[in-house]
Amino acid sequence: MRPTLSEKARKFKRSISPVRQIMNYADPNYIKSTGINPEHLISYAGGWVNHDAPNGLRNAYKEIIEDASRFHKSGGYPPTLGDYMFKEAVIEFEKHIYGMNNLDINQIAIGLGSTQLAMDLLEVILDPGESILLLDPSYCNYPTQIMTGIVNATIQRFPVLEENSWDYLAESKVDDFHEFILENKPKIILMISPDNPTSKVLSDKFIKSTLNAATEIGSFLVIDYAYKEIVFKEEYPEYYSWGPTDNLISLRSNSKWCRGLGRRLGWIEAPSCIIESIESIQNSTILCPDMLHQMAMTTYISEAIKNKTLLPYLMEVREKYHLAAQQTLRSIKSYLEFPAIEPDGGLYTCIKVDMDGGKFVEDVLKETGVLFVPGWGFGRTVKDAVRVSYGPLVNDLDKINLGFEKVSRYLNK
Repeated sequence: MRPTLSEKARKFKRSISPVRQIMNYADPNYIKSTGINPEHLISYAGGWVNHDAPNGLRNAYKEIIEDASRFHKSGGYPPTLGDYMFKEAVIEFEKHIYGMNNLDINQIAIGLGSTQLAMDLLEVILDPGESILLLDPSYCNYPTQIMTGIVNATIQRFPVLEENSWDYLAESKVDDFHEFILENKPKIILMISPDNPTSKVLSDKFIKSTLNAATEIGSFLVIDYAYKEIVFKEEYPEYYSWGPTDNLISLRSNSKWCRGLGRRLGWIEAPSCIIESIESIQNSTILCPDMLHQMAMTTYISEAIKNKTLLPYLMEVREKYHLAAQQTLRSIKSYLEFPAIEPDGGLYTCIKVDMDGGKFVEDVLKETGVLFVPGWGFGRTVKDAVRVSYGPLVNDLDKINLGFEKVSRYLNK
């Protein structure tokens, strides 16, 4: 008799991550099946950055590899919660860039990226049957992570995008959202700033009201800062400087700001009791985060702060994506009649196509060789929309324009 998988594994096998489903559209074999040469593809689908990592970081890796003693050290086991020196560098980074003055080393856990740490956090906080609240739209992988981590968890959604007018309404719904939290009592309120897929940055008023509601009912506000460094306004919101409290937790990532997508390293800022529980989980899962990455990042952050190159590098990165976002909006306005959300940062905008987003993506790819991401994975409010990423094309603004020109010719023929 063949052994069976667990009920949880069988359920998850039937529920493929929306991220993976989306990536199927970009698979070369799928693209070839539509009659398109993958080399001629113009893709707005990728949720990744494409600027260069800082030279100082590359040099930090090189110095470690060329020093036999340091390279030997990089192959050792660091503490389960991360290397002490890297945690100190994290504290200096947050203070130097955002003015965060209340982050303690016992409030930090280092992991293999924020995705892994988010899963650990769900295990620590959520019990079966408890609920987690998401904005609609929101990051498409959250529901799969929640259902993978906690059996029978309930997902609540609160719409902040008006489907007809295409207005982002979070700021006009501050009081409504506050009341929704008090009435429904979610254990976790999870949001991302800047957002994915809209790239909107929630205001201080919205976050303060949400944190007050979470505190009143004894819940956690968890902010995913995957794109924290890519904000187009001259000044960051006040809450970007907040360290963890009893009810506030932050997820942090190296994937975007220093283009460390495959160099999996991130951290979580949370109350010490949460960090202690995450240590127990990481002992049984990853055992420890990668030491080479921690050593290189420690060296780079420390030296970049000392020689005053960190902030200019981040400003340069921010400006590159701001220019790409502006070009994307100009091209959409010039070639398409679809409304688009104006990004406050991040890598994305959403355009309303007034038909099923999946069908639009398939038709446009087949006819033009231009690839978008269907909106359905991000929530009900964007089911008739597509997400546009200018991240992979940040170094080729002409290509951003060309893609929309090709789509326009197809739609208007």
